[in-house]
Amino acid sequence: MRLIIKTKYILLFCVVAFFASCDRNTIYQDFVSINKAGWNEDSIAVFSVDVKDTTNNYNVIIDIRNRNEYPYQNLFLFVSSYSPDNICVSDTLNCILSDELGRWYGKGIGSISNLPILYMSDIKFPKPGIYKFQIRHGMRETILKGMNDIGLRVEKIDQKEENK
Repeated sequence: MRLIIKTKYILLFCVVAFFASCDRNTIYQDFVSINKAGWNEDSIAVFSVDVKDTTNNYNVIIDIRNRNEYPYQNLFLFVSSYSPDNICVSDTLNCILSDELGRWYGKGIGSISNLPILYMSDIKFPKPGIYKFQIRHGMRETILKGMNDIGLRVEKIDQKEENK
């Protein structure tokens, strides 16, 4: 009986902590899980962001989650973003994931490290609608091992912070 009560309190604490830690400025966040066998070079992570407010400024962040067996210090990403009128902008990002000694940047739990990469800084979306972001790896491997998830986050920049 005591175990059930303790479990309920722990569960309640976790739920409260989760909602307390949610960032009110995040308007979109999603992750695409990558197959444990590896990230195929033809596999594209697609994110659709519904932008309603065009008066605020935003940051667009790519979250990279890799496992300890990822064999490289960096990760090249090919990113394409599409506006609601289907105008495409493509970029190549070189994301440095670890230092020269192989220590992962970012934070992690166990063997998984999470590193946020600022993709677009202080931007305004010109019109409301669905903005699509497509991400695929640009490494020379056909199957890239050691990647866990790739994510996209869009955060509204707090006007109070901007005016400081």
